[in-house]
Amino acid sequence: MKIKMVHADNMEELFAQVSKVGKAQDIDDELIDTGFDFIKVSDSKMIYCEALVYRTGDDDEEL
Repeated sequence: MKIKMVHADNMEELFAQVSKVGKAQDIDDELIDTGFDFIKVSDSKMIYCEALVYRTGDDDEEL
């Protein structure tokens, strides 16, 4: 199992980063789960985060 964390200052940038990560994965890696959250840094600043969980190759491990 492999987990990739992506973060950005806005949703558009986050989606672009997630797309790059997805394209960079091995062909045998299967996206099995995602998680989204945000961190409020200040009243005017947020950081958006997404975790991408991949099953790799013959990995039969449960989440």
